[in-house]
Amino acid sequence: MSGGLRQRMSWLHTWGGLWFCWLAFAIFLTGTLSVFTDAISDWMRPEAPMHADAAPYARAGNHDAQLAHGLALLQRKAPHSNMWELWPREGEQRFNIYWLNAQGRYEDAHVSTATGTELPEEARTVRDTAGGNHFVEFHHALHAGVAGLWIVGAASVAMLVALISGVITHKRIFKDFFTFRPAKGQRSWLDAHNLGVLTLPFLFVIVYSGLAISWHTYVPAVLWAQQLRGEGHVNVKDYGPERGATGRPGVLAPLAPLVRQAEETFRSPVFAVVINHPGDAGMTVQVYGTTSPATQDGNLLSTRGVLTFDGVSGALLETRMPHRAPANGARATMSTLDELHRLHFAGSAIRWLYFVSGLAGTAMMASGAVLFMVKRRQKSQREFGARTPQVYRLIEVLNVASIAGLSLACIGYLWANRLVPLGIDERHDWEILAFFGAWLATLLHAALRPAAQAWREQLLAAATLCLLLPALNAATTGQHFAGYVAQGDWERAGVELTSLAFGLLLVAAAWRVRGGAAAKPAASNTAAVAGARTAGKAGA
Repeated sequence: MSGGLRQRMSWLHTWGGLWFCWLAFAIFLTGTLSVFTDAISDWMRPEAPMHADAAPYARAGNHDAQLAHGLALLQRKAPHSNMWELWPREGEQRFNIYWLNAQGRYEDAHVSTATGTELPEEARTVRDTAGGNHFVEFHHALHAGVAGLWIVGAASVAMLVALISGVITHKRIFKDFFTFRPAKGQRSWLDAHNLGVLTLPFLFVIVYSGLAISWHTYVPAVLWAQQLRGEGHVNVKDYGPERGATGRPGVLAPLAPLVRQAEETFRSPVFAVVINHPGDAGMTVQVYGTTSPATQDGNLLSTRGVLTFDGVSGALLETRMPHRAPANGARATMSTLDELHRLHFAGSAIRWLYFVSGLAGTAMMASGAVLFMVKRRQKSQREFGARTPQVYRLIEVLNVASIAGLSLACIGYLWANRLVPLGIDERHDWEILAFFGAWLATLLHAALRPAAQAWREQLLAAATLCLLLPALNAATTGQHFAGYVAQGDWERAGVELTSLAFGLLLVAAAWRVRGGAAAKPAASNTAAVAGARTAGKAGA
């Protein structure tokens, strides 16, 4: 790093962006697909009926029998649990109850509404699949838990650095945004990379909010400080201590009036009833309302309404209306960032805007990675001495596998949903294994094939799978695009239509690789290797 500010920022943008661009591309592509998690999940569960719109709220429901049966079963199965939870559903023949066991883990049971007896788990009628949540989990933590969350956090910080340094580096970035020169080699790739300027505000918000909503992992000292301020261990919830147990016995107030009050307050059916520290004089009851597009009604926050009662007296302690910002400024800010990132509030128009912006950001990362190799093919800078050709080869392999290969793995995941046998145990894990297996196969393929051929073959393979997805669906389930449209199931129809659109884009990309530009990388790479060897001999 030498020279003026722009030169130093150029070095930082180039190398910081390069070493993280492959991971950032994967995070952004899966995050973009996550915008339509529900639609993808519905398509991957063809046995499930189409979601019907919730009926408008008319009156408070009658949940007396379910509440009484649920409490009786909880008292028998988990008398010493710190938390009980009931999900009453009016008109349903069965409902669910949950509790925390001694290890602090959730357990559950299905209860008959008529008799109050515990029911066996129903035979699965819908295939076991991770659905669109696979893309969410990969985007969030790479399916690697806390370690994955830290890796994603590091990539997000690198992404912010690349964005800022990129703005500083390109002094004509906004002017260049309106310029595109096709078939000009390196200039065309740079113009394509600069198109990402359009989505810069979106990229900053989405990356920063992704970091912010995981603050408790990246900055755990905030929680530690709250615990240290108390006398011994303090149960921390959000930004304040939770009301704890007193150690004195208490009798639970009737739940039915509390649930009825909550439904009338929120004008929506009850979602869950949570009893904290049951049997203790300090117990509380929290009744959560149900949110829906009707209750959202233009609100940014999608938070559920909750009434908190004293568990013994039944007195109302706190009211939090649905879709309202918390009174605490920090919590309100965090809730806003969370909504902007997760899109719980968004309708179809905003989701499509996020989807297109995410694709533009993803394309910016891909074009940046390709641009690096295009420039080095034309003029090697020998950054790694005699090992420069090998490092360039490694970068090329990673470019192919992370861009074309990941695209192939994503559509391969949808194919696995239709091809993995329905009766296999832990079937959703096999689908995810197919995703990672396909991705690993693309890495090996890229390492064994010349770069131009690897690009073309993987792009064509991904395009083929995208274009044939509707045919696969029709052959394995009997469902098809025309049927979805006739039923008004635009979510499932949209998945297949989008798959076809991606297929055509990938065909166009493969054609561009085929049309003359394909031979140049291989030739240029050979020339770079020969030049490096000659320089090595001269130095010797």
